[in-house]
Amino acid sequence: MSFSKALKELRVHFCQTSPASNGIRQFVASNYTAVKAANPNLPILIREAKGAEAKIFARFEHGQEKKIILDGLSAKEIEQKLATLVK
Repeated sequence: MSFSKALKELRVHFCQTSPASNGIRQFVASNYTAVKAANPNLPILIREAKGAEAKIFARFEHGQEKKIILDGLSAKEIEQKLATLVK
């Protein structure tokens, strides 16, 4: 999954134990290595915090940010949402 050069940073937030964050934990465990290999210069920040809502922030050129909430979604649904977010 290669991203646009306009994408400057990806931040992933989730809870380590919450059932609502299962999908994002599974997505990170399964896809982080491949995503980082396809985008070696892109900072990908993983933030785990108790009770945190599962979400991804994408920061683009000129400081523009977009966010998606991912609570309760499966890893496959998260992959689809992420692809839409970074277009």
